[in-house]
This record gives sequence, C-alpha cells and structure tokens, in this order.
Amino acid sequence: MDAFLPRVLSAVLLLISIAMLIPIGSVVIDLANGAQVPPTRWAVPLAILTTAAIMMWLLTRKAVSLQLYLTAFALWVLVAGYFFVLSR
Repeated sequence: MDAFLPRVLSAVLLLISIAMLIPIGSVVIDLANGAQVPPTRWAVPLAILTTAAIMMWLLTRKAVSLQLYLTAFALWVLVAGYFFVLSR
C-alpha cells in the first residue's frame, strides 16, 4: 500500500499536467494567428504545471506528511479543474 498511493498520485499529476497543455496550445495558436491574448490564459496553466512539478518533487522526497500532501493535492486538483472548465 505504501508504494501504491504515490504511483496513483503521480499518474493523476501526469494526466492533469497533460490536460494543461491544451490551453497552452490554444494560446500558442492564437498568438501565431496574431490575436491579442490576455496574460491569464497562459500564466494560469503554467502556474498549475509549476505547482505539479513541485508536488512531484515533494512526493519523491517524502518531505511532508501524507495528510498535508493530500490536502495540497486536493486543492491543486480543484484549482486545475476549475481553470480547465472555466477556460472552455
């Protein structure tokens, strides 16, 4: 069980990180077409990806307690989901 939970969490991190590439890709396409793009359209997905990298680092280091990590993970998933739904 100790090895199962980190693998599941890292898989969820990977899937959400890949999903954040969709809004970044649409921003790149809009910029290539010469459209005006507000900074929040590219800054928020990059912040979510940065947070995912930090959370993955913390998961491999086991530097924080599991309860604290799961709380931060749940909040991160909520923020990523909120942005992804809002950006559509």
